[in-house]
Amino acid sequence: MFRSIVSSKKYWSSVILLGLVFIVLYSVIEHLMQYGGLAFDIFMEEKINDGLWVRYVASRVIGGLTYGMILGYYFELRKRKSNR
Repeated sequence: MFRSIVSSKKYWSSVILLGLVFIVLYSVIEHLMQYGGLAFDIFMEEKINDGLWVRYVASRVIGGLTYGMILGYYFELRKRKSNR
């Protein structure tokens, strides 16, 4: 069951969609909580100009993929079990 779910195209499209939604929501919520509003100039100075952009982007991509893979698997497994 695991192999058939992971090898399906629908699973990977849901992983990408869920991962992107997670990245956007998490980044916006973190930004609002950390800076108390929309402060793009301070964000650019701290994250981008100081050379931390690679770590910032890598953490978002890894987090988004992990979140997408877990939820995508859960939704596909639940759908396949309900179709039995």
